[in-house]
Amino acid sequence: MADKIKSVLIEMTTAEFEQLQARAYPKSANVTDIAHELICAGLTGADNKALAERLMMIERRIVAIEQQVRDLCARTQSIDQSAGRLLAMFEALLKALTGEGEGRRT
Repeated sequence: MADKIKSVLIEMTTAEFEQLQARAYPKSANVTDIAHELICAGLTGADNKALAERLMMIERRIVAIEQQVRDLCARTQSIDQSAGRLLAMFEALLKALTGEGEGRRT
């Protein structure tokens, strides 16, 4: 047997109602659905402080990863420059050994 549904009347200030509307707009939901979602989340023990701490931890990890990516890019550029210099030196050596750099003698 399904649970019976009971209605609840909630009185709130205009500012509070506008906050509900602001939450509902991006989801294309109505205010009642958002209020229901928030009340159910509160009843299930959703902890905003714990959520905020988790988000801060995720943000710190993202910042650390961004720094690692910047470091990796800098090292990659350095390796690329070194490889370019080695290639130029190899090509110069190859030309010197094959005599391409000099005028040909017959």
